[in-house]
Amino acid sequence: MRVCKNKLVAGLLLAVAGLLPGFPAQAQEEDDSQIQLAIEIIGDADRETRAIGLQLVREGLPGEAVTLKLAALLPNLAPAAQSELMDALADRADVAARPAVLKMVESSDETVASAALRALGSLGSSAEVPLLAQKVAGDSALQKAAAQQSLVRLRGDGIDEAIVAAITGGEPNVRVALLGVLAGRNAKEAMPSILKSTEDSEASVRLAAIGALRYLADESQTAVLVGLVKAAKDDAERRKAELTLLSVCSRGRQACADALIAGMADADAPTRIVLLHALARAGGPQSLDALVARLKDDDPAVRLEAVRTLAIWPDRAVATHLVELAKSSDPREAVLAVRGLVRLAGPGEELPADPKLFAEAMGLAKRPQEKLLVVGSLGAAASPQALGLIASALDDPALTEAAGLAAVTLVEKLIADKAEGVDQGEIRSVMEKVGKSVKNEQVRQRAQKAVKAS
Repeated sequence: MRVCKNKLVAGLLLAVAGLLPGFPAQAQEEDDSQIQLAIEIIGDADRETRAIGLQLVREGLPGEAVTLKLAALLPNLAPAAQSELMDALADRADVAARPAVLKMVESSDETVASAALRALGSLGSSAEVPLLAQKVAGDSALQKAAAQQSLVRLRGDGIDEAIVAAITGGEPNVRVALLGVLAGRNAKEAMPSILKSTEDSEASVRLAAIGALRYLADESQTAVLVGLVKAAKDDAERRKAELTLLSVCSRGRQACADALIAGMADADAPTRIVLLHALARAGGPQSLDALVARLKDDDPAVRLEAVRTLAIWPDRAVATHLVELAKSSDPREAVLAVRGLVRLAGPGEELPADPKLFAEAMGLAKRPQEKLLVVGSLGAAASPQALGLIASALDDPALTEAAGLAAVTLVEKLIADKAEGVDQGEIRSVMEKVGKSVKNEQVRQRAQKAVKAS
């Protein structure tokens, strides 16, 4: 018996490899003996043996007649073999298998039913959407995942329309699941239905609709999303709407600015703060001007958030505003502004460090913490002009140790990079000053080595 089985396996291996005389592509459909061979192997108790037959189902034996013979095996196979064959039929993508697969959806074995639902992603049509919609909102986690996967994968005419129709007449849990499916399908044409669902009486449906918009909406819906933030009925809905607005503004960038600025007019303070965050995502001159205007907002929380947002603005166009804020009598505003200046002064992907901004930040810094931040950042500036600023910090007892470390770090980098415009005399002078001022022995030794290397 084992010998016979081995012959069957060997035969199929040769068939898959295309080595048997009767297996050119055009002849495979007519070779009943080879089809029978595959059928026997597919029903084998050994999983590895079945896999050989299933490979042939996927890669050979073309034709609808073969598909029907294979699908007819399903009721008589063991559950594991049923699931494996349906996966293979799904890969085969011949819709002739659909009726047999649909019958397997009602199997009492959950694994088999799930495999059938999964196969419908390749074999199904718009006619199967109601069934899949029912399963995607069911109690079985396996079937739910399989149905959702298939709804996302379904291709053909009328699929999205059928999903929208199922949303319209479905229970809340069905509507929630199908809104997620529309997002997964990138079904932008379903936008009217999704927008309507944001007004649903069920909170779970509204949240699902807003979540779908996070992936499907674009800059043209910015005003609508601002309206959703304003109309949110609770904190969860508001947070979901905020995240959606921020995601769209990250994609739409400056094209979102007009709607955000217009939305400020009648927004309450918490919404104005959300819109400040969205303006930061949008970027551009218009957004920057709108943020600066909020420095005069009536609400102190909005004003402070405007300062925070300006402090993390990505380009140096904000520097003049930060310089003014750093002079503020409000210590929170001043500290945020100085930190923003230090961040801007550092080297970026396309910009070198800006020693003038560092100098301004140092001059405006009132607390030792901010001065230390400036000094520490100067060490990574890789700019010869930064060395003099660090040297002056060596005279401040609160900054000496940090300035010494920053100085040797900067000098080592300048030497390693063979930077142009480096004054060797200045390097020696500053390093000697480090050796005399700094207590840390390791830093002093590094300074001595830098002098020798310069």
